[in-house]
Amino acid sequence: MSFRRIHISRCSMLGALVSLATCWAATTSLAESFRIETKIFVGEEKEKEKDRAKEEVVSRTTTLFQNGIVYDFLEKPERTAVFRGPHGGNPGRFILLNAKERAQTEVTTERLVGAMTKLRTWAAQQKDPFLQFAANPRFDETFDREEGKLVLASHLQTYTVETTPTDHQDALAEYRQFLDWYTQLNTLLTTANPPDPRLKLNDAMARHKVFPAKIELQRAGEDPIRAEHVFTWRLSQADVQRIDEVQSALAAFRKVENQEFLRLSEPVPKK
Repeated sequence: MSFRRIHISRCSMLGALVSLATCWAATTSLAESFRIETKIFVGEEKEKEKDRAKEEVVSRTTTLFQNGIVYDFLEKPERTAVFRGPHGGNPGRFILLNAKERAQTEVTTERLVGAMTKLRTWAAQQKDPFLQFAANPRFDETFDREEGKLVLASHLQTYTVETTPTDHQDALAEYRQFLDWYTQLNTLLTTANPPDPRLKLNDAMARHKVFPAKIELQRAGEDPIRAEHVFTWRLSQADVQRIDEVQSALAAFRKVENQEFLRLSEPVPKK
């Protein structure tokens, strides 16, 4: 089931994104600045270090947290997202940027909630066992605090996570909020499966007050997918410059409807 099939508009545009950037900065408390580097691999992890170095990175993301705003830079496929969480009774929002086309569009958390509700209802009515599971997943959860190993297991899908404890509790809460909404945005843009299995994992990590260093997802009959995360508790000068460039893009890029943004972002077929 695609987002187009459930006929929900992905965004409604802001009147002035320059004002939005000013508003965001004014309404956020000084939160801790940090960054996350994420690499995605497909297939079994190699045992030897020299072999691991040769593994192909299928996706790479840099995520920057500054003053309550999150800047997410996806390399494959290229996409930039700016996120501000719900606050003061107002919904949160993602702004998606396409640098090549100098275009931007918006998705609110309210729209994500509505889309995910319809997706769960649809999935629960399907005959496919995995869709039914994803609509209301149940895992057997184990956590070894000494080893930092968290496992959410089921007969259809299992997460195995290497975790690290943290004293950065405010950052943990901010990370959890972003991760939950980003999981739903990613569902909206790229998959027909409800986001609830990953939301269950997000909840488990938050309850145990840990950050993920490595997450392996194993689905029945499929190659495993592995995400490796590196957290750094400061932003570099290059990170800050990158954020400044995004703020300039918010002011300069043309605003388009969601469907137009999707059309512009589609890869050009090879001839």
